Amino acid sequence: MDMTSDARIAEAMNRVLEAERAAGIAIAECERKMQALHEQARQTHRTILERAQQRIVALHARAEHRLERRAAQILSSREAPAARGGQAVDEAWLQAAIEVVMERITGAGRDQLDATRDGI
Repeated sequence: MDMTSDARIAEAMNRVLEAERAAGIAIAECERKMQALHEQARQTHRTILERAQQRIVALHARAEHRLERRAAQILSSREAPAARGGQAVDEAWLQAAIEVVMERITGAGRDQLDATRDGI
């Protein structure tokens, strides 16, 4: 081999090494960008979950308030039989009515509400 051939081979190897180095830099930059996007997606996910949880809690609080207000109305009407013409209250009917109201307001049955209130 002559010097010109060796020089061309060395030059070609240098170009290959430079291309490998540039590719390594580009890969590292892509990985860095991917990590940043991944963390951004995680943060967005956490934000959405937190916002949804806040909305759920607020919805439950409003439903509970409406339920308490309606139950108080039912109970107060039970205590005022003169307002209904002196009729006695059927306790089983009253309990069933309260449960129907609770289910309509909250979408949950009595067992679910008791379990939620008891922290189960």
